[in-house]
Amino acid sequence: MSKPTTEQVLQLVSDLLLPFHGVRRQHKLPVGRRRRENDVEHSWTVSVLACALATEIEPGLDVGKIAQYALVHDLVEVFAGDTKHFVSSDAHKATKAAREAAALKRIGQDFDTFPWLAKTIGEYEAKSSDEAAFVYAVDKYIAVVYDLLDEGLYLQQIGIDKAKYDELMAIHRTKAHQHPQVGVYYDEIRDLIDRHPGFMAAQKAR
Repeated sequence: MSKPTTEQVLQLVSDLLLPFHGVRRQHKLPVGRRRRENDVEHSWTVSVLACALATEIEPGLDVGKIAQYALVHDLVEVFAGDTKHFVSSDAHKATKAAREAAALKRIGQDFDTFPWLAKTIGEYEAKSSDEAAFVYAVDKYIAVVYDLLDEGLYLQQIGIDKAKYDELMAIHRTKAHQHPQVGVYYDEIRDLIDRHPGFMAAQKAR
């Protein structure tokens, strides 16, 4: 098998990796200037948290696979875009699976010199391994951690009150429980949020 050429590596960096920095997520980082998080920052956070948790709560998991899945789990969003849980329309949410499947196919075709990319993303999307399910659950867990640390400020700013939050997050909780032990951590964060209904009570500025 021939090695990738310099031109092919440059294409990977310029057409996939650098654009990944430009995909902005819905949440604002609950620190500093509270700017919107990008997909690179999110993927790094999920990767480190997932690896650190896995070694403590389920040592049998392959931490190397967890890190790989976490690093690429949202890479399709370069072409599919981010589907924002709180603000995307129902119509946009309904196309998420199709958009991401098309994006994965495009990654496989455009970057076929690097088959690890499409293969690893495909394994993660299939959720057929304990490691993939674990990363999927941690991805949901970090979102509610941010909601807690942000004291619901972002949610207030977009008009999400506690009742609406509970409604929108019902299926989110189910997804977090795809790994039962991560689901326990998720529920503990949700309990802490429930103890502070004022987090989403009214608009306020900071």
